[in-house]
Amino acid sequence: MIIKCPECGHQVSDQAKTCPSCGIDIAGKITQCPDCGEVIFKEQARCPNCHCSINGASSTDNTPYPQPVTPKVPVPQQSESRQEETAKPGATRSSKKKRIGFTILAVSVVLALIVVFLGIYFMKNQEMQNEMRAYENAVKSTEPLVLQNFLDMYVDAPKAHRDTIKLHLDALKKIDTDWNDALVNNSKYAYERFVKLHPQSVHNIEAAIKIDSLDWVAATKENTAEAFMKYITEHEDGAFYDEAQANYEHLEAQKVTSEERQMVTQLFTTYFNALAQMDVSALSSTLTPVLTSFLHRQNATREDVYQYMEKLHEPGITKMEFTPNGDWSIEKSQVGDDRYVLSVTFTVAEHIERAEEGRESSAVCKVTAQVSPEGRISELNMKRSIAQE
Repeated sequence: MIIKCPECGHQVSDQAKTCPSCGIDIAGKITQCPDCGEVIFKEQARCPNCHCSINGASSTDNTPYPQPVTPKVPVPQQSESRQEETAKPGATRSSKKKRIGFTILAVSVVLALIVVFLGIYFMKNQEMQNEMRAYENAVKSTEPLVLQNFLDMYVDAPKAHRDTIKLHLDALKKIDTDWNDALVNNSKYAYERFVKLHPQSVHNIEAAIKIDSLDWVAATKENTAEAFMKYITEHEDGAFYDEAQANYEHLEAQKVTSEERQMVTQLFTTYFNALAQMDVSALSSTLTPVLTSFLHRQNATREDVYQYMEKLHEPGITKMEFTPNGDWSIEKSQVGDDRYVLSVTFTVAEHIERAEEGRESSAVCKVTAQVSPEGRISELNMKRSIAQE
């Protein structure tokens, strides 16, 4: 029959020599309480469960054991463990050692569990600190990869953290999409719009470089002093600032000043007046010693011009007038340090009267000429466009 060991309560056969749990003797050493049926050791005087007397006492005798010898001298009641020690000293000492062993084992298990739980606590705490640092770095980051790594690594992070990072990541993806659109468009408007929409984007530096380059291309294509000045004004730190400044100064130097325009007007007025009046001295003062081209004759001298003047005044001409029409077109070209050649185009009205009564002729001539850095005519060609008799 399977019973509970009276010593440790472990289930054991009543025929077993000893309890496999605590080692106490079983076979022949146990009996049942006649009152409550509890399995107890035969040596015990009372049942530890119902406290009834085992050896000859009535099961209904509730007088504490042992009973006093005389009413005047009561005998103190012993504890169950004390009774067991009195009944079987050797077995009690063995049981006590086993209980101490169990106590040590239990304490060891508890301590081990405490160590495990503390380890888990500190590990969790460290994980929380790592997650918080990663979260703070991700919030400050502008790299989508950093944010995506946070979401991949900390799947158990607080929902508020993950939601914040997801929103941040979506915003960065939108920025990248807008930037790609600006690159595809590749216009100043597209880059300026991107910067306006995303003022804190890391792409803004590249956008500024793109705008700088596009404005420089536009300025060089227009190639005017005004265009280069516009670039200089808008890009004080531009990559092409120095080159733009040099081009601006060069083009400004090529602009015809009011003094130069007045000089050109006076020069050709003097030339045509001298030509009409056959004034060799005045005519000579307007010409370089050698003209690169005069009436399409290459390397013409002043003598060639004088001969043309004499030929122009054929017999019978009583009056000759040349009047510039004032439609001056002047361009300036640099030929050396602070040396410029002026290219001039204009029309001049020619009027000739002859001795023959009523015979007059008028014409409009288109003149193309050049003026040397010294302010002399170095090239002059004419073409009559309208002639009337």
